[in-house]
Amino acid sequence: MVHLLKEKSEILAHHQNFITFIHSLNSKDETLLRKPIAEGKWSIIEIVGHFYPWDEFVLQQRIPYLFTGESLPKAPSDDELNSRSSFIARRESIENTLNKCVAVRQDFIKQLLQVSEDKWLSPIQIGQSTLTFYEYLKGLMEHDLHHINQIKSTINTGDYSSW
Repeated sequence: MVHLLKEKSEILAHHQNFITFIHSLNSKDETLLRKPIAEGKWSIIEIVGHFYPWDEFVLQQRIPYLFTGESLPKAPSDDELNSRSSFIARRESIENTLNKCVAVRQDFIKQLLQVSEDKWLSPIQIGQSTLTFYEYLKGLMEHDLHHINQIKSTINTGDYSSW
């Protein structure tokens, strides 16, 4: 049996649980998934729709550069990327948004599995911050969990007779 660093195991388990959670949304009513979670907030599907562009950014513009000493590519504007992803999620099918989110997250897991264990606790530089690769990924995980909790709260408090 392969022994994984506990930090690596924690992050990989999170991503597997994330995929399971996104799959579970397939069984929810489209009306629920398209309704804003609160006044002036995104819908569940818009929240899901913003995950994969950020995953793609991390996959393409962060992980390949973190251990090279090269400068990191400029990050996109949060507002611009989130606005664009929200727009797309409102217009495409629920199934397509969920499938894209899962596919990119599976790619994320594959890439994380390629990162050697010695790099997980090595310091990296992102902007003015020095942190470990694990701490960076833990921050992304906490962002995921924030949104997952919003989604769960919406699902659990909704008054939807179609459940």
